[in-house]
Amino acid sequence: MELILFALLGWLVGALVNRAADNLPVHHSLLDAPHCPYCNTPRHGRDQSAVLSFVLSRGRCPNCDAPISLRAPLVEIVSALAFAFLWTRYGATVQLVLTAFYTGVFLLVLVTDFEHRLIFNIVILPATLIALLASPLSQVGWQRSLLGGGVAYVFVFAIYIAAPIFSRLRGHTVAVPFGFGDVKLAGFMGIVTGFPAVVYALVLAILLGGVGAILILAYQFIVTRRIDLGTAMPYGPYFCIA
Repeated sequence: MELILFALLGWLVGALVNRAADNLPVHHSLLDAPHCPYCNTPRHGRDQSAVLSFVLSRGRCPNCDAPISLRAPLVEIVSALAFAFLWTRYGATVQLVLTAFYTGVFLLVLVTDFEHRLIFNIVILPATLIALLASPLSQVGWQRSLLGGGVAYVFVFAIYIAAPIFSRLRGHTVAVPFGFGDVKLAGFMGIVTGFPAVVYALVLAILLGGVGAILILAYQFIVTRRIDLGTAMPYGPYFCIA
């Protein structure tokens, strides 16, 4: 029963993540009432949950019949499954509370960076502060959390600084691999995972980014028969998954 209840909590968190992901790029606020992006009609009751809306309203706005983004129910389902997994892993502990909070943050950053290439300070800065303050309560411990955050921040910041310089020296105008939002996200990731786990997370993020880049180039070639090596892609989602 506790597992089901915590999965339902994850479902609710997923709905809140969807609401914040829709509001932040437009209104720069986290929890304004959700609206249909087509007719701007407020969503009430069951329509605030994408899963319920898909099941009961055929995945369409009840006012204008516009389709609801498939991202919304996927986020709710992934969040519910992630929370269920966290319950089986940690049980009713402080670690469960912390990892559930971090999961919600990573989901929100993943969505906003993937869709808009934006990592919002209103999300990542308070989350980083909370992770720092909570680090003595985590299994990682505050020393390894601080070291992990510092290692990840310095590593990604070095690439952020060096990549455009190296690109100009070679006479290229290739898009910079990391933005400063990615630097802050890496610091948050390092605090959460600690040292030395952050090293494995960074390697995994780089590998996942490479796979993502290959898939993007393959899609370009299939559709246009051309490959643009300067194509920019969001890197934050790979940090979040890692």
